[in-house]
Amino acid sequence: MHVIKRYANRKLYDTRRSRYVTLDEIALLIKEGVDIQIIDNKSKEDLTAVTMAQILVEEEKRDKRGGPLPDLRAMIRDKSEQLSRRLTDPVQTLRTNVEESVNKLIRSGEERAALTRDQIQTWLDHNTHALEELHKRVDDRVKKVVGGLEVLTRMQGDLSRLEARLARIEAKLGLDAEDDDGDR
Repeated sequence: MHVIKRYANRKLYDTRRSRYVTLDEIALLIKEGVDIQIIDNKSKEDLTAVTMAQILVEEEKRDKRGGPLPDLRAMIRDKSEQLSRRLTDPVQTLRTNVEESVNKLIRSGEERAALTRDQIQTWLDHNTHALEELHKRVDDRVKKVVGGLEVLTRMQGDLSRLEARLARIEAKLGLDAEDDDGDR
């Protein structure tokens, strides 16, 4: 790429030839098929299109064919239509691609959700009996534990009653309650 720098004083500097150039010299380079790029030296902004437009205007001023105005109007209209197409076509293509991708993702998600639902239902169908059996066993064990606690509670009450009765008998017999080993 043949780089030409544009300075703040609007001078154009050819970096390849190390000298200042005019718009006419740039036009000659373009006509010779040289790919050029005009860069603002300070901002590094690409000014190629603006400079080419300046070259066209200058050439039209010199060419007294009597009427560049209709040609320029046509160029502007064509450029406007091209620009509109350049903006709308990619946007439309992007929109279509995004819609297709989103639809594919939705379909894929729905398929995965259906498959997961089916797998869960199959698991539940296969394991319902086992879950019911487990639930029954847990219930039976809880009942046994609670039943055992009731027996212990009753036994504790019976034991308390027996101890009281024994204490009364010992008192009637005049036995010392302190002597637990039975040696009197």
